[in-house]
Amino acid sequence: STQGKLAAATQRQTTEYMQPFFRSLKKKASHLSISIDLLTTLRSIEPDVLARVTEITHYMQIREYMNANDAYLRLSIGNAPWPIGVTMVGIHERSAREKIFSAQVAHVLNDETTRKWIQSIKRLMTFCQTKYPPDDNSQLMG
Repeated sequence: STQGKLAAATQRQTTEYMQPFFRSLKKKASHLSISIDLLTTLRSIEPDVLARVTEITHYMQIREYMNANDAYLRLSIGNAPWPIGVTMVGIHERSAREKIFSAQVAHVLNDETTRKWIQSIKRLMTFCQTKYPPDDNSQLMG
């Protein structure tokens, strides 16, 4: 059926998009015995990103999809007041201006590869919620 072909194509695309993430994890694991200075120079997954992915995985395993979705939102758009990177919001300097800076821009905006595997995590979350529904319907994500 058309729906089945679309689902299969989406699954293949998700698998392809997740490959850079898994390669980064393997690279990080294989270099753990190297000194900290060298490890920081290697291009791998940032610790805060890894912490969010771990949090998402934990909540998915215990079927708390609402909490997993909250962790996904923190991963993708963060807690920035302006997640799309706006730094100048008016003509006057405001007292809360220091809260709006480029370090709070979401990881999903860093590069195309990262955006793709983060989007694939969301696809996996949706699939898991369908395949393994929670016992408590209040844990369903939107």
